[in-house]
Amino acid sequence: MSAAAEGQLGSTPVAAPQDPVMLALRDTAPFVVALVPFGLAVGNASVGAGLTFAEAMFGALIMLAGAAQLAVVESLGRGEGLLATVVVVALINLRFVYYGAGAARWFGRARLPVRLLLAFPLVDQTFLLGEQRFDDSVELGWRQRYYATATALLAGAFVGSQVVGFAIGGGLPPELGLHLAPALVFAGMLASHLTTSSARLAAAGAALAVPLVAGVAGPATVPVAIGLGVAVGTGRWTR
Repeated sequence: MSAAAEGQLGSTPVAAPQDPVMLALRDTAPFVVALVPFGLAVGNASVGAGLTFAEAMFGALIMLAGAAQLAVVESLGRGEGLLATVVVVALINLRFVYYGAGAARWFGRARLPVRLLLAFPLVDQTFLLGEQRFDDSVELGWRQRYYATATALLAGAFVGSQVVGFAIGGGLPPELGLHLAPALVFAGMLASHLTTSSARLAAAGAALAVPLVAGVAGPATVPVAIGLGVAVGTGRWTR
């Protein structure tokens, strides 16, 4: 049999993966649009809490977690103690334990310094993108380039919009509804990934759990509701 015939009868060749940089730019663009009003809201809230520009930017760069940063700013603005602030932030960021397990799967073969560097800027959006794009068909280098591009774009948009929000300060009109920005960011991410019945059931369960547990769980309402939603979505109650 000729080589040409063998090629025709052989297995279908696997298509080369797309360029990771261009794909990351395309995938991340919708998240960037949603993050800009969130960053404006955090920057505006930082001014209201009496933070200096250096303090606001320190929080933006060190935490790189919008929900937690906004919780800190609002807590400081209300004059709450350090312990209460730390507890609330820890509860909000419990989800990163799960995210860290995902990062360990994606970059487990990288050297330790590289793994630590990649884990630091992990946020909700990059976790969702990684879960969508990082399967066994793409090599470690491809994953790292995709992840670095998405991270740079998201972090740049979020921190940059905070700078603008801080500079404008109280000049942002309330009609913009920036107080709704955090909820809209998470709602957008949720809506784009409700592709299975279990995911939709988990989302509905978490939403219904919030008013039921709010009076008991207090600051832990969101993580408790998420846990109940996940339990419902995975059928834990029926096993």
